[in-house]
Amino acid sequence: MTKALLTRAEPEVRMPAIRNGIPPAPARTAALIGYLHNNLEPIPGNFRRYALSAAAAPTDEQRALLLTRRGEIDAGLVGADEVTIRENVGILRSSMATAQLGPEAMQLAKKGFILVLGQYPAWAVQETTLRFLSGRAGSGTYAPTAAEMANVCREMISDHLAERARINAVLDAEVYHLTSEADRATINRMHAEFVANTAARNAAPKGPAPEPLPEQRPAGLAADLEMRRVRREAAEREGAPAQEPSA
Repeated sequence: MTKALLTRAEPEVRMPAIRNGIPPAPARTAALIGYLHNNLEPIPGNFRRYALSAAAAPTDEQRALLLTRRGEIDAGLVGADEVTIRENVGILRSSMATAQLGPEAMQLAKKGFILVLGQYPAWAVQETTLRFLSGRAGSGTYAPTAAEMANVCREMISDHLAERARINAVLDAEVYHLTSEADRATINRMHAEFVANTAARNAAPKGPAPEPLPEQRPAGLAADLEMRRVRREAAEREGAPAQEPSA
């Protein structure tokens, strides 16, 4: 038995890149997401769902890992509360230059910040405030608008949203099963039998050909035709047009 198997594995330490943010996925889960997502196949005509071979489909244990990771991301993306937004916006506006606003305009501006930033997690709002205060974002002089703060927040959560989308694509994939050799042989045999039976049913009947129906003409028609021919030939010999008998 090797030393690696005798050594107790230390618990994996996952530190978020941003304070109070979403920690990175465990190494096993991250590798699983990448492997399964790479095996997804597009479905012609369906741009919202993928197909996945049953040979590469996640097991129940693997699905549980994916669901756990998705739940962790969802918990970390819960929108910030109003108190957090008011505190951070107040810090920025009191520490940086701002345009002078009347009482009514100030109230509307606060509602705008709450409406926009409430879509992003508290940790993203706090990190955005720190970046503007430290000069890593913005001009370093003027307090940011709600749109400027939202842009920074979106950048911070974009990787987590992309990871969540990959997980959803795997969990929602349509799993298909490849046909075995025995099943293909059965299908080919049944198809050959169907073709043979169809050809037999559509083949021309064997046996003597039916006799043609006798040509039936009204009585006296042959004699009348013969008389017309004789008169036409006689008229041609005499150079006069033949007179057809009246009906």
